[in-house]
Amino acid sequence: MARCRLCMSNDEDAVVEHLAETMWDSRQDHFEVRTPWSEAGGTWQAAFREMAKAAVQALRAANYHA
Repeated sequence: MARCRLCMSNDEDAVVEHLAETMWDSRQDHFEVRTPWSEAGGTWQAAFREMAKAAVQALRAANYHA
C-alpha cells in the first residue's frame, strides 16, 4: 500500500508547494503556451498556494487522506 504524503509529511509547506505546482501544471493543457510554475509569477503562485492550503485542510478535515 502506498504511503499518503499528506499523512507522512512533517513539512506542510513542502506539501502545499508540491500540490500548488501540480494544480498549476494540470491547468496548462488549456493554453497554447505552457508556463512553468517557476515562471508563473507571484500573484498566480500565491493564489495556487492558497487553493492548495484549502485542499489540504479539506482533506484532513474529511479524513480522505488516510
